[in-house]
Amino acid sequence: MPKLPMTKEEIENTRGRILDTALNIIIEEGFNNLSVRKIASRLGITATTIYNYYTSKDEINLMIRIRGFEKLYDLLTKRSVALKEIEDKYKAMIRAYVEFGLTYPSYYDIMFNLHTPKYLDYVGTEIEPLAYQEKQNALKCISLFIEPVKAYIPGRGKKKDKFVLYQVVKFWADLHGLVTLTNSRLFHEVLDDVDSFVKERSSEMIENFIHIKDSFDNGKKLF
Repeated sequence: MPKLPMTKEEIENTRGRILDTALNIIIEEGFNNLSVRKIASRLGITATTIYNYYTSKDEINLMIRIRGFEKLYDLLTKRSVALKEIEDKYKAMIRAYVEFGLTYPSYYDIMFNLHTPKYLDYVGTEIEPLAYQEKQNALKCISLFIEPVKAYIPGRGKKKDKFVLYQVVKFWADLHGLVTLTNSRLFHEVLDDVDSFVKERSSEMIENFIHIKDSFDNGKKLF
């Protein structure tokens, strides 16, 4: 009897297993040591089988990143979409960002820490359109932080846009440090209660952000 065609669910499950295996190899050995043959060996299948799902290790790299940013975006929106006040939104998104980084450390590393090819590395290649899609997924996550700030702070124009972007990127750098130093366990070497520190530092970042709006309300010109 001929083998029945795979269901859509089975196909997606196989694609996911390929990405998960590739992610583990990248974390353990680095992107340069990733190969389709190595992925196939770990899964107990042939390299030809993997080529039925992905064209190259570069496509696999981008699909892992796309998957990661989709997970992050979904968590950020899930935690904040129903909230109206910007302070509440930011609190929820900060907690969600930290939660994502600590829950999915491998994804977080490939998205933000490891030296793996990104959009600019693929410009001018056949895979540029997929790389552009990956970049847009990443920018969607940043926009969740940018848009509320733009609505929150009075004014308009390029100077405001530049100011808002700077504040959000600075804010993001603080968040990134919080997650990365926790995941690397460096905080655990110097702090007795890492969880409490993460919660307290997250609250301080919210307060620092709110002070920006207070400065505007008090007539201080910031851009």
